[in-house]
Amino acid sequence: MPATSVDISGRVFAKAVAAILITMLLIGFFRQVATVVVMLAVASIIAAVLEPLVAWLTRHRLSRGLASFAALLILLVVLGGLLALILPPLITQAVEFADNLPNLLPRLQRTLAPYPAVYNAIAREVEAVRQDPADFFAGFLRASFSVLSAIVSAFLVLTLALYLLVDKQRVIGSILRHTPESYRERVRRTIIECGAVVRAYFMGQVIVSTIFSVFTVIVLIVLGVPYPLIVAAFAFLLDAIPNIGATLATVLTVLVALIAKSVTDALIIAGLFLVYQLVENNYISPRILGGKLNIPPVLTLTAIIIGGQVLGVIGVIIAIPIAGMLPVLDRIWFTPSESSEGSAELK
Repeated sequence: MPATSVDISGRVFAKAVAAILITMLLIGFFRQVATVVVMLAVASIIAAVLEPLVAWLTRHRLSRGLASFAALLILLVVLGGLLALILPPLITQAVEFADNLPNLLPRLQRTLAPYPAVYNAIAREVEAVRQDPADFFAGFLRASFSVLSAIVSAFLVLTLALYLLVDKQRVIGSILRHTPESYRERVRRTIIECGAVVRAYFMGQVIVSTIFSVFTVIVLIVLGVPYPLIVAAFAFLLDAIPNIGATLATVLTVLVALIAKSVTDALIIAGLFLVYQLVENNYISPRILGGKLNIPPVLTLTAIIIGGQVLGVIGVIIAIPIAGMLPVLDRIWFTPSESSEGSAELK
């Protein structure tokens, strides 16, 4: 069989090389501006969450600028007060937990007797923690930037949020002016409904997660399980993940009870948390969130994986409300009935 050859002209080859180089340049550019995009996204989220408070203050005869500044100040005071209240006992329990880890090994060895390889792996990690506890908690404190750059970034994010709050109408008006007239109504609806999704997630989920963490603390204190504040802190963070967060928090709490107390306590906690999840899913979340954050489980997991891989913890936090926006975008821009209604309105 004769050999075949493919002739590629110099022009085609040059275009292919140019396309590859342009793609590499674009990837490098997006990597460089990723930090700016994240800061702008976080500032937009803060502005969306604080918008109802700013609107309420403006109705009480405050100017838009003063109301925006007051809303940001209230947010900082509330967060600072919560941290001052929660961090000291949380740090104390975390240090005690690190110091007491070797004492939990005998109980853990009995529990994992059928799995010696698993026990040996955990024992090595516990010994490493005992020798250097700070390394264990570095995962909590490690961030993309140094402390100084993180403070500067936080200041810039708050400044951006302040400008977005003060100039809300001007920003939206500028976006609409640069949008073709046939799409302006759908763009306006997209901005409004996506803002509602962001507020529903962050405001509603804070309430839902707080209720869950308080429930966790009460259950652990009643059963005598040690380190309830640490477990409750994890429960608060994990519960913010739709569909799977409460289950992950339940597994974590059951494991702590299994290691630190007994199988009976672990089973009791599993039963109580299962009942709580039913109550949260059917009564608490629907009443607080009002169905505004309706994200399919597959979409949630995909968003978490992509966000975590691209931007770490911050990516996970941002990815969930962004995933919640996708059904809004589908309904406004891609669902035939909605698109036809929007076109009819514009005509």
